[in-house]
Amino acid sequence: MKTKVCYPGFLLVFIMCVNFTNVSYCIELNPTKEQIEDAIKLGESNPGKKIFEAGFVKQAIFGNWPNYGGGMVKTKLVDLAVMSAMKRIARKTLSEEEALNVMESNELTISYRGGDDVFRIKLRQGEVLIEPASMKRPEMGGKDPKEHAVFFMVSFPYSKLDLDAKATIMVIKDFGEEKYEVDFSRIK
Repeated sequence: MKTKVCYPGFLLVFIMCVNFTNVSYCIELNPTKEQIEDAIKLGESNPGKKIFEAGFVKQAIFGNWPNYGGGMVKTKLVDLAVMSAMKRIARKTLSEEEALNVMESNELTISYRGGDDVFRIKLRQGEVLIEPASMKRPEMGGKDPKEHAVFFMVSFPYSKLDLDAKATIMVIKDFGEEKYEVDFSRIK
């Protein structure tokens, strides 16, 4: 009696096993020392706004960032890369203390540039509406009317987020709202 091997079925099972055993590509809550060093080096080698076109930082951008009507999902690694890039343009280096502060954070930060009419920024994942832990409007000092936009920083506890799923960022304005789709599984 001969045994017939079903190659398409075997191939399908093999592909599924490989896919499910791969390392997750979602947001890293506890980055390794190597990942931290790589993020800092990425920022140093892409000073200033060049960082927004580099590597995994580009995956964290939505809308027209860094201009009006856009934002960035600032995970621990993205934040390190951006901070390092901005320090480099100012001829400084990221201190160990600054890096430690980023690593100790329990909140995901979303930076957004919009108008004075922004009232609230929320997240939605599936049917779950997630309110921010805090929303700040730091003064950035730029007064160029062509590029002027109000800067917002909104924080969400990691514990309330599905870090391997898509999310809708809802920018609620005095009259209406804007929605941006982001995929946390593609952001480190």
